[in-house]
Amino acid sequence: MASPRATRRRRPAEAGVLLAAALGVTVLAGCGEDDSTPTTPVDVDVRPVEDLEDPYDGLYTEAFRDDIEGYQGLEVSLLGEVQRIVSPIAFTLGGEDDVEPILVVMYEELGELAPGQAVAVAAVPGEEFELAEVERAIGSDLPDEAYADWEGEPFLDASIVEPRD
Repeated sequence: MASPRATRRRRPAEAGVLLAAALGVTVLAGCGEDDSTPTTPVDVDVRPVEDLEDPYDGLYTEAFRDDIEGYQGLEVSLLGEVQRIVSPIAFTLGGEDDVEPILVVMYEELGELAPGQAVAVAAVPGEEFELAEVERAIGSDLPDEAYADWEGEPFLDASIVEPRD
């Protein structure tokens, strides 16, 4: 039989074990399923209010050309003038202030465009033009000489090209 003194020593130990077990159950109860109702995702637009449609909508200018890296991956709307027809799917776009022309590529035939014609272009700026990538995308070979000056240069991947009068 155990002495009364041994029994007293076990009681604080047993109480500690029971207290730890009770705390563990309480803590684990907070880890169960979330009973709150799900929230609706919020569409966060980080662009300023005045830029809700396109991050750039205007004339093809030197200022746009200087900031082109900031528009990569975003669709922009530009007005400019056809400088040169490069192929049935590409032309160079000129603008104001003697801005350096930029290559515009569309993955289908452009239709009837002519040098000097005003056009509106909806496009995503690309960092470096790669002819091989365009050829793979359209499944056709294009004349290397016509694109040689544009290899590695910024370009516009156009989804819309509309003549303007």
